Amino acid sequence: MTFVVIVIVFGLVQCWGSAQSFQRDGLYNEWLITTQAWFPSAGLRIVAQVMVPVVVLWFGLRIVESISGLLLFLVAIPLLMYSLGRGEFQECLKGYCEASHRKDNEVATEYAMRMGVDTEDISDWPELHHQTLRRAAYLGFDRWFTAIFWFLLLGPLGAVFYRLSALAAQADEQTDEVRELAYRLRWLLEWPVVRLLGLSFALTGNFVGCIQGWKANLFSITDPTEEVMEKYVHGALNVNSNELVQQGVTEQELDALIPLLGRSLILWLCVLAVLAIM
Repeated sequence: MTFVVIVIVFGLVQCWGSAQSFQRDGLYNEWLITTQAWFPSAGLRIVAQVMVPVVVLWFGLRIVESISGLLLFLVAIPLLMYSLGRGEFQECLKGYCEASHRKDNEVATEYAMRMGVDTEDISDWPELHHQTLRRAAYLGFDRWFTAIFWFLLLGPLGAVFYRLSALAAQADEQTDEVRELAYRLRWLLEWPVVRLLGLSFALTGNFVGCIQGWKANLFSITDPTEEVMEKYVHGALNVNSNELVQQGVTEQELDALIPLLGRSLILWLCVLAVLAIM
């Protein structure tokens, strides 16, 4: 059932272009605001923000399972859709690359900002490319891979648990203390996934360049996910540290990012297909 759900979700997203129809966060945002009044402690608040909805979902899924296994299968599809990353980073990155090729700094900066890049102190193309590649690589990682990983391990509950932790870390309503706790929780959930994806990059990109960076960061417990992801992408695209110092990130790396992520996702699906057959 798990593999079939992932394939169906993958097909739906390819047909529709996104999963936005299933990604309604209004109710969860209201719950975040409610917890601020109910739980003064930051630790209790983050537990309530993430665990209470998951526990409620667990009871709901148990009821659904008792009614019908087919119904549980059908419910798992929108839950995985909901758990995928937010936004349209592929369209933004493509728009950025097109503007970059035209040397249209204003439009490129606008697309970079839509992806969450802080462009205030960026004054040249190499630095803008660098920050855009770093952010787009993380958005591509967040779009699919973490949700799939936890869906495989824990089913719909695992995927939703990750997405709620990510939403809690990004919410503007949070205090700094609560946001930091949510960020650490999200980082813990991403830690094994980004390293597995780095190994996938070695198989779908430049093996030697990527595997060196993968081994160097394999046991790191301090580096942010975005930083680790960036190193793996540079290795997979055969960009060494000397080139980064001399030339910075170029348009070539930006153009190659989406195909690299796409090949890695296909690799994951092929591996899952083999495991399902076995």
